[in-house]
Amino acid sequence: MLKINLMFLLIFLPFFAFAQNNEPALKLDLPIFDLPYQIDAMNTVGHGFLSSYANPSMEQSLSITVDIYSSFHFGMKKFYDISATNNIWKNIIYYGGIALGDGLLMLFPFGGYAWMHEEFHRAVMSRYGVNSFNAAYTLEGIVNHITDEDLERFKAESPTDFIRMQATGIEAGHLFTDRLQRNNFFYNQNYFSELTYWISAVYIHDYIAGKNRMEGRNPNIEERDFTGRDPIAWVYDLFRPNEAYSERGVHPTGIGINRYRNLDDLKDQEKNYLENVGYWQFINYVSPMMFMFRSLPLPNSDIRWNFAFRHILTSFGTDLSFNFFLKIDKFNFVVINHSYQNYEHYFTALEVEMIDFPILIKDYCLYFSPRISIGIQPKDQGFFTSEVEFFGLIGSRFDFQITKNWLPYFEVVAKTDGWVAGNEFLEKNISFRLGISARF
Repeated sequence: MLKINLMFLLIFLPFFAFAQNNEPALKLDLPIFDLPYQIDAMNTVGHGFLSSYANPSMEQSLSITVDIYSSFHFGMKKFYDISATNNIWKNIIYYGGIALGDGLLMLFPFGGYAWMHEEFHRAVMSRYGVNSFNAAYTLEGIVNHITDEDLERFKAESPTDFIRMQATGIEAGHLFTDRLQRNNFFYNQNYFSELTYWISAVYIHDYIAGKNRMEGRNPNIEERDFTGRDPIAWVYDLFRPNEAYSERGVHPTGIGINRYRNLDDLKDQEKNYLENVGYWQFINYVSPMMFMFRSLPLPNSDIRWNFAFRHILTSFGTDLSFNFFLKIDKFNFVVINHSYQNYEHYFTALEVEMIDFPILIKDYCLYFSPRISIGIQPKDQGFFTSEVEFFGLIGSRFDFQITKNWLPYFEVVAKTDGWVAGNEFLEKNISFRLGISARF
């Protein structure tokens, strides 16, 4: 794949001088097909291929939520730029409207932040035939309509995926922030998104809440959430990958398995680990982007740069990454240093991505976005192991500008065994996406 990409660049090198930068004020992506994930979703739902859209992939739900937030902020910025209202009132309406709108979009039944959070949980479940319902549609922040038998089978089939499933909602929030920040930086989208960044950067309420949710006493299995507080449930299974799900005991009502884990279910060693990981989440605030410095200039040049730290819960522990954003004329780069950590050991990887390199071919423009990552992760995604295994990922996205505003795109990503944020597969996999992008 790397040789093909390099050959592609060499073939079209003469056209590069005629390519122009593309900085849309609004960029929307909609992955229509995401394979092979949608095959798993179709088999889980069981009503033909169209039914797979009831359980969208991580990329599909992330893109939908980013599109809705971006469209709202685009509209508010348009109002601010063209409004002839008194400046005081204009600022009150603009910033107050964004605060209110972002708050409402957190709970929006379809495409809101809570909806996306739950869809990330559901995407991992769908890969293992666990069907479910996103109760964000009914304004509840849970995933229900799941049987104990499915959860018991799921953990037995793949303990590492089960562990990851507990924390993927938090993973969604970090990817959401990352996508918005990239759009602001690379496309010069001057949106006031910092309120959203601060909300999605940490998940503090789930770290400090030790009691079960109210539905923990619900006698109706179908109405119960699939888990308790996400980080607590994640730590519980991280330390007990081989414990049978049924060993959680009987539900307080005497009906079904006691799904919910709280702080009293954790040993001192596990509580200490949860507390230490909880402190690390605040490193997500270490970025100029969190404080309205969206793009930093390099003196006496046209080069722009920025950086952000991200701390994400994984199937084997955590990923602390340093993300460096660089813009040099039409070249857009993201360079990421991953520091993976399980219980006692560190592993590392380097990731490089080039975004939207424009290639002019006659009257059409092609945007080329290659990506590569090489490093090591814990062998078999183990939490306690010191053994390593090679991790690698390579992919490319091609956006074809067929009209001024509409660009069909195709993306392929191949990876070895290992965890990647936003990728449903822990085993080696090749994924294909076909979608439509709109740029205004």
